[in-house]
Amino acid sequence: MLEPGIEEESRIRDSRKETAPDDRLRRVLEEARGHRYRDLTKDTQFTDAWVIVGLILTVVGLGMANRFLLGAAVGMFAVAAVGWAWNQFSLYGLDYRRRLSETRAFQGETVTLTLEVRNLKPLPVTWLQVVDIFPSALPMDDYQVIVNGATHLGEFTTFWNLGAFGRLRRRYTVRCTQRGYHTYGPAVVTTGDAFGMFNRQGTLPHQDRLIVYPRLYSALELGLPAKNPFGEHVAEARLVEDPLRTAGIRDWQPTDGMKRVHWKATARHQQMLSRLYEPSQEPQVLVFLNVATMTRHWLGHIPALMERAISVAGSLAALCTEMRLPVGLIANGYLPGSDQPIRLLPGRSPDQLVHILELLAAVTAFATQPIEELLLRESPRLPWGSTLLVVTAVAHEALLAALLDLQRSGRRVVLFTLAERPPERDLPGILVYHLPHLVDDLIAPALVQGLEVGSAGGVVPRARGARSLAAAPGLAPATEGAGQRPAGPGGDVVA
Repeated sequence: MLEPGIEEESRIRDSRKETAPDDRLRRVLEEARGHRYRDLTKDTQFTDAWVIVGLILTVVGLGMANRFLLGAAVGMFAVAAVGWAWNQFSLYGLDYRRRLSETRAFQGETVTLTLEVRNLKPLPVTWLQVVDIFPSALPMDDYQVIVNGATHLGEFTTFWNLGAFGRLRRRYTVRCTQRGYHTYGPAVVTTGDAFGMFNRQGTLPHQDRLIVYPRLYSALELGLPAKNPFGEHVAEARLVEDPLRTAGIRDWQPTDGMKRVHWKATARHQQMLSRLYEPSQEPQVLVFLNVATMTRHWLGHIPALMERAISVAGSLAALCTEMRLPVGLIANGYLPGSDQPIRLLPGRSPDQLVHILELLAAVTAFATQPIEELLLRESPRLPWGSTLLVVTAVAHEALLAALLDLQRSGRRVVLFTLAERPPERDLPGILVYHLPHLVDDLIAPALVQGLEVGSAGGVVPRARGARSLAAAPGLAPATEGAGQRPAGPGGDVVA
């Protein structure tokens, strides 16, 4: 609620303070010479001329004993006094609120925005102008947000008229067309007296935030197999069992100690049974996101291509959550106001996916470092046995070399590339998913040579030792079978 005197200014008072006697004399001389003077910074009707004309009418009316002139002078002073008093109380009891039907939404959804103005005093509000800061990236149906050329912020102007203790509501439909954190507010409120002689202005600092998550693809849209989308996991060594987490029972063995015997189950089944414990370490998944869309991240970026990569990363996190796998996110992009890369370790919290989507909604296109350097730096800190899902729009040579180093050290790596062509380099032991059908017609300039992509944008088996993947439903692969060699640019078979 607005309170005059806190964040409020009176333009008529400020104009009087800023007007020096020399300026007034200059205005009189200019007008006497035939030049009309207009103060463009003033939007009120009350000026010094009201006082001068009132005094002249009073003096002339008294001197000539003219009641009409005296009545006109009294009327002018009365109107000015009433307007001034009305203006002083115009902001009291005035409440402006905005409400969003949802504070979080996915890209492509719509949200209802409700603006409400209440007048909590018996004095009516004959006119009210509200200039609210709206995100220019989110359009509204049948209304337009004007971008201020000086502040580069979107402004939405509304006009209201309320009676005593009145309330008005207006609803707008906001289309969530762009991912990100979108802020509404602060709002600047301007009102005054009914005569338009004075006005007062106040600022409402309250802000509302709308988080738009990236679009998520299903496993069917990504062309991932329903079973083991990240490859089969073969345990290379026996994991340490956790005695606090019982998974079931099994037959007793001579090597089992007495503490392992499940006595209740033994009595029920009339045979010796032992507890079966869960492993102390469970499979974990780390999604590595490369926000760079060029071979060198400082050369610029392709916004639409980066958005698709972010959507794929969020889709993989959602798929891992659906498979009940602990999932985390590491990206070489940073959040606004921070200079550190995004790092969220895997967890089983019910809000883990929400945290990941919020990070993806806020990530920027400015890369803190190359993705290959981030992979090599973060890999030693990760739990052994974690699966690394690398999502990138460009698969350049340095990144492929880093992935091979991680695979040789025993890490399980899966590559998701949105480049126009799949990597030509042999990547033994690494599962490669080529997703060009998610890019539409966007092409990364650094990857214009190499293998040809199918006409329908299907999944292409990568060359020499790469595992062949089925194309997404409705999309034909460029080649058939894992044993075939992909054709080169000239139609020759790659050796």
